[in-house]
Amino acid sequence: MAEKAKTTGKGSGTAAPSSNRLFRRYLVFSILAVMLSILLLFIMFFYFLVNYLSTNISDGLMDNTREISDEIVSLVESDLMVEDNMTANLMVANMLNLISKSSDSDVFITDGGGNVVLCKDLLNANMELVSTSCSVHEGYTLPKDILTSTTAGGYRGRAELPGLYDWQNIIVGKKVVASGQTICYVYAVAPFYASLMPFIQQMIKLFFGAALIALLLTFMVAYLFAYSLSHPLQEMSRVTRQYAKGDFSERLAIKGDNEMEELADSLNTMAESLSVLEDSRKSFVANVSHELKTPMTSIAGFIDGILDGTIPFAQEKRYLTIVSKEVKRLARLVVTMLTLSKIEVGEEKLHYSETDMNELLFRALLSFETSINEAGYIIEGFEDMPQVKVPADEEMLFQVAYNLFDNAVKFTDLFGTIRVGMTADDERVTVDISNTGRGIPAEEISRIFERFYKVDKSRSEHVKGVGLGLNLARDIIDLHHGEISVRSEEGFTTFSFWIPRNPEETTKE
Repeated sequence: MAEKAKTTGKGSGTAAPSSNRLFRRYLVFSILAVMLSILLLFIMFFYFLVNYLSTNISDGLMDNTREISDEIVSLVESDLMVEDNMTANLMVANMLNLISKSSDSDVFITDGGGNVVLCKDLLNANMELVSTSCSVHEGYTLPKDILTSTTAGGYRGRAELPGLYDWQNIIVGKKVVASGQTICYVYAVAPFYASLMPFIQQMIKLFFGAALIALLLTFMVAYLFAYSLSHPLQEMSRVTRQYAKGDFSERLAIKGDNEMEELADSLNTMAESLSVLEDSRKSFVANVSHELKTPMTSIAGFIDGILDGTIPFAQEKRYLTIVSKEVKRLARLVVTMLTLSKIEVGEEKLHYSETDMNELLFRALLSFETSINEAGYIIEGFEDMPQVKVPADEEMLFQVAYNLFDNAVKFTDLFGTIRVGMTADDERVTVDISNTGRGIPAEEISRIFERFYKVDKSRSEHVKGVGLGLNLARDIIDLHHGEISVRSEEGFTTFSFWIPRNPEETTKE
């Protein structure tokens, strides 16, 4: 390549204003996703926390109601309720008072109609039973649906108690049964939110403290991850814009065991191929321009010389012969380019016929009879070749043989040898065309069949062409489902190709 490739690391040059959009979008999306997750987690956490605390409070109140119920049953069974009702009521009221204060609730007893008959507020400061009713519960009747739902096994629920408490409450109750008869109902009421709020507030503080730390850590991780994703893409975007402008000199250096590295390697490979193609294109344009300009200038000069009398009449035939050769060379160049173009787009089809390989190779070599005689080349091998006929496109296969002989004639040293060989078996026919002279450098062997590629001109002083002959030969052999190759060492070069004896079977395979 004309320019030395540069490697880019973390970025050089200025990226387009939109290059950070992916980074910002991914970062914002990550933060929003985390915040949404935290919100959903908080809702679930709050829901389960409230249920958990509510259940714990209900369990505690239920234990209290059972304790009071057991005490009342004990008093009933000991006949204290009958013999000394005032003392029994005082004992129960004192118990209601103590439990209400310890559980931060309102514990009271109702009769079978839901009317409050005993509560903590019936005691004065001296813990004396002062009245049979109080200002809080006086005249209050428990809702019938709660009363009917209360069994000896207990009742749990949450509801408002209009006329007593206007806010939602945790309500726990138990039917007191002694000797098979319902004595009364014991209820414990605790304000729902007031009971839970101290726990909830504390847990919310802990939750949001942890959530804030998690959010900060997530932001840092998301930032680094978004950068690790978007930065390579920004570099690829910047470099591909350079490629679009025709500058293939820069390469990506993205490390890592992931898809980004594979994509970067693919872009580098693409850039290398495009760079080679661009160099080939420039070389092709230069070579074609030269190949067209030189013979056209010669043709125009000779014709003008004949027309204006500069060239004597006796020399006209000689110069017209030169003009004819140059015109034919131009025609071959145009035909070659057209054939390559048709093969490339898949328009070139083979027309098979029974082809005599010996006759085809001989005719192709005869095309260079004049050049061979002038250079004193020795031709060997025809006398040893077997007579072989093979199904092939004779015209196109002739072009292959012509191009290989053309290459051999160009690079054979003066008075050198061109040798032709052919072998055949039941599956394939193989042709070898060898020539003496300077071999092909090892570093150029792999590129010898590339389009527009020309081997170092120092190999021959009379080399002409644009690097299409061998490429065309390879494409034609490929169409025949065969293979062409080259081997070279100092002083000897051999081009070999083979084609199948039965192309139909090869096509099926």
